[in-house]
Amino acid sequence: MNICFYTSEQPSAESLLNINHLVQNRPAHNYSFLEVIKKQAPKNSLTSKLKKIYGELRFDDGRFDFQRDSLTVSNRIREVVPRLNLAQFNKACANEVNDDKSAAFLKNTKPDLIIQAGAGILKQNIFSLANIATINLHHGISPEIRGIDSTFWCLFFGIKDKIGVSCHFIDETLDTGAIIIQKNLITNSRSFIDIQFENYLLGREVLLNSVDILDKGGYKVKTLGEVKSYYFGIVNPFFYYALKKRNFEPLMKISDKAYKMKEKKYLEL
Repeated sequence: MNICFYTSEQPSAESLLNINHLVQNRPAHNYSFLEVIKKQAPKNSLTSKLKKIYGELRFDDGRFDFQRDSLTVSNRIREVVPRLNLAQFNKACANEVNDDKSAAFLKNTKPDLIIQAGAGILKQNIFSLANIATINLHHGISPEIRGIDSTFWCLFFGIKDKIGVSCHFIDETLDTGAIIIQKNLITNSRSFIDIQFENYLLGREVLLNSVDILDKGGYKVKTLGEVKSYYFGIVNPFFYYALKKRNFEPLMKISDKAYKMKEKKYLEL
């Protein structure tokens, strides 16, 4: 298969983990990389100055605990990521996610599979260009738990049974595409750091096996029915600090009024 990783100029540790694991274990595929170059703020801009000031300050009120603990997870991941020389692969750069440069590269390379690996939210002009599918690895059970930082929110609301990984097709809405493989994380760990790390390791295997299914073919998309779907956004750092102080015991129950009904689709082999 021709596989294109749609990623960023500086991929996250978890994206590198997934990319390297797939390339190392399935070297027969033809891989290419499309990187979105993120615009950097000028060195003397107000944003840069504020970042420098915040970086030099030390707070003990927990406002940076989530950032620090997330960095700890990333550092753990980098320790287990195998080295991969990307210079051997066809690579291109885009100015923005979903832009004309991205579309032109994909039309030229004609990938069977596009893997969203940190580029951002993809639009139809991009995800429709894959011959087979454009897929995403979501670290949460979708479409029940959508959005970002799913592990934190599941701990926050006490729904650990929704911590896991879903590899799914990308469609018009976020984290609602047909599921290729979905697995719950089975763990005795309690801390966010340990659970998040274990979930990332689970994710790399789910992606690998999902690619194998798409390579083999012979599947059909089926609809299981509608499920309650919750969308979560950026973590409030003080929520994280409060959760951590409680040794990651849930802080509140999830609201029955906060969901939308979404179809749950999956691949039948």
